[in-house]
Amino acid sequence: MNKKIISIVLALCMVVSCVVVGSVSATAASTSDSSVSAPVESATVAASTGLMSKPQDGVILHAWDWSFNNIKSRMKQIADSGYTSVQTSVIQQSKEGTKGKTNNVWWLYYQPCNFVIDNTGNSALGTKAEFTAMCTEAHKYGIHVIVDVVANHLGNNTGYDKSNAIPSNIRNNSNYWHDQWNIEINYDNRYSITHGSMGGLPDLNTENGDVQGFVKTFLRECIDCGADGFRFDAAKHIGVPNDSAGCNSNFWPTVLNDANSYYNTKGYFKSSGGLYSYGEILWGTGGPSISQYTQYMSVTMPAELLQATISSAQVHPSLFFGQNRMIHMQATKKNPRVFRSLTSTRHGRLLAQEIKLPRCTLPVLRATEPVISVM
Repeated sequence: MNKKIISIVLALCMVVSCVVVGSVSATAASTSDSSVSAPVESATVAASTGLMSKPQDGVILHAWDWSFNNIKSRMKQIADSGYTSVQTSVIQQSKEGTKGKTNNVWWLYYQPCNFVIDNTGNSALGTKAEFTAMCTEAHKYGIHVIVDVVANHLGNNTGYDKSNAIPSNIRNNSNYWHDQWNIEINYDNRYSITHGSMGGLPDLNTENGDVQGFVKTFLRECIDCGADGFRFDAAKHIGVPNDSAGCNSNFWPTVLNDANSYYNTKGYFKSSGGLYSYGEILWGTGGPSISQYTQYMSVTMPAELLQATISSAQVHPSLFFGQNRMIHMQATKKNPRVFRSLTSTRHGRLLAQEIKLPRCTLPVLRATEPVISVM
């Protein structure tokens, strides 16, 4: 019984809710590079490989820090293991290069300096052409590609400042930054949550039309290369239309309307589910209800449910987080919500248990390269 509880909790630590968000129409002009445009979808691809046709009905493999080429080389294994989607690390240009560095610098990906796919040759993930080739390979197996996106902030230098790698037209325009961009967040204050700095990271004015335009152009660039969905980092730090006074923002409907509409024209799986997006919301919003976000996208599992699950199992949360812990999940194609979880504890002892997840949850496997290989 204890093994079963622990396995369920371990799996739930990686789930996101499956709120289906309808696409909202918007006019979107093409900005694509024809040399990297995604191919027209074959509606039978996913069915031919036995995978789910929609990300929200399957399991996501979070290829944490995997290079595009390594994901591509393992695509058949990923499909054979039953994963409907593969999620990349952040592919925006980072404030400094990551090539040749270890996985310990994963945080650099979450400090981008611009809203373009990193094509400098200095990213450990690879180039734009390699990302496109990976997407093409994924689509051969009916696998969706989800890209991690940082839209709330850009990178700093060493403190509460702006990275010198940020283009000067963005860095030096005061209209592009919130008034508290260099003041640490007070999580008891919604205005601070949406306008303040997370640990020194300069907070973008996501209500600004130009800033929204940068994000829209980047999402289109990803879709042109073959992306089928997005995970938005720090989503709760960007306001919603019906937010507290001074915090309300049209960022989500503006940006996601555009992305949804563009995908419905250019996307590979445009006729079988459309674009899939979800946002990271941990430990509540500090203001509006979760439903204010789920009007536009799915969200990560509410912290209250996660905490209740951990508490009910009477297991310390440190069991689930930290270094040298591996989680393998192998989905079954017949039922993507029945899969096997193999977890390595700090003592190297394996726990194995077949578990079933409720329909309202979407499992996400986080696998760090090169320690973990696909089952």
